[in-house]
Amino acid sequence: MKLTGYLDRALKKFGNTVQISRGDRTEVSKAFVQPLRRRHRLYINDRYIPAGYFDNRYLLYIGPGDKPLEDGMYVRCRGVGYTVVTAEIFAAHDEDIYVWAILMPVSKGKEDYYDDIGG
Repeated sequence: MKLTGYLDRALKKFGNTVQISRGDRTEVSKAFVQPLRRRHRLYINDRYIPAGYFDNRYLLYIGPGDKPLEDGMYVRCRGVGYTVVTAEIFAAHDEDIYVWAILMPVSKGKEDYYDDIGG
C-alpha cells in the first residue's frame, strides 16, 4: 500500500470535513484541524513570540497531499472560516504524503494577533 493510503484511511475515519476555496471553486476534503499549541519561540511573519505563550487562535491543519494549500487561501471547517498563514507539502518516496498548514480565523489579520503579547 502506498504511504498516502494509510493517511487517507485515517483522515476518512477521524478527520474533519473541510471546504477549500480555490479561486471560484470549492473542494470538500477531510483533514485534521487542531489548535496549535506553541511552547517554544516561534517566528511567524518575522515577529517574535515569547517562550511559553499560548495562542489558541491559530490552528494546525494536516490534510491529503493531493490537495495542496497556498498562503492566503480560504479553508472552512466546522462552520468557521480560516485563512492559510503558511503551508508546505511533506513528500517521501517521490510521493506527496500530506499538507501541513497553519490557519487563522478570517476575522483578524496576522498582525492583530501580536497586539496583546506585550511587545
